[in-house]
Amino acid sequence: MLLGPGKTFYVDSVHGGASYDGLSWATALTTIDLAINKCTASHGDNILVAPYHAETLVDAAGLVCDTAGINIIGIGRGAAIPTITLGTATAATITVTAADVSFYNIKVIAALANIAAGITASAAGTGLTVENCWFCDSAIDKELVIGISLATGADNVLIRNNRFTTVISAGTGGCASAIKFVGTHTNCRIIGNYIHGNYSAACIDGITGAGIFADIYDNRLINIDTDAGLVINMKSDTTGFVARNLCVGILDTAAPVVGAALAAAENYGSNALGASGIIKPAVDS
Repeated sequence: MLLGPGKTFYVDSVHGGASYDGLSWATALTTIDLAINKCTASHGDNILVAPYHAETLVDAAGLVCDTAGINIIGIGRGAAIPTITLGTATAATITVTAADVSFYNIKVIAALANIAAGITASAAGTGLTVENCWFCDSAIDKELVIGISLATGADNVLIRNNRFTTVISAGTGGCASAIKFVGTHTNCRIIGNYIHGNYSAACIDGITGAGIFADIYDNRLINIDTDAGLVINMKSDTTGFVARNLCVGILDTAAPVVGAALAAAENYGSNALGASGIIKPAVDS
């Protein structure tokens, strides 16, 4: 993640202040939303989020990314990664309503049953980038139903090198998908992610609306749901390329990769843990 050419604002829930100017670590703001309110649209402004920063969102208005072209960058590794906790109401989410917003190195965690989505991008959220972030549950009954939800028209999205995990248990039934395309989409890329959990729909779910130039490759995907869950499930007329994905779907009656109009190469799928996958879809003759 490279810094944009605009101003840089600083956020630190431990040492910051709500009334500060946010222009240095010494005068950091306490929440990301306060920093967004100081950014100028389409200037490439940056928001640096301090190690050990923590904030809790209680509704859909808690963190609204409504300024175009901003970069939200977490600093830290391991336990120091900045954390956003979603709780109190199932509608609590990170809302993206402006174009070209980027997230990097942020942990998003559910602290309530059936949190609807970690990030919710509207049609205006085209150009969204989510990179090196972690979406997870805090317990079996405290889950993200959807990790990232992309509305119809949220095009040119890049979701790369993230982790999506649910509590690994057959009793984890509240999760539907790690990444969900709500409707049609164009030029969206899902690259290099690790997804492991119990998803009742699919790890990557694009069954509702057709995609154009979808690009899904180099992901490692495990869905332990045995009732309905798939791994990659795209609408039959979605076009694009699905390649080099390693897929395990425990639902043994379903193909791990579904998408009749997609070009495919070197995807490996298995319906059992402890068994190496075979090429899916079938090799062309």
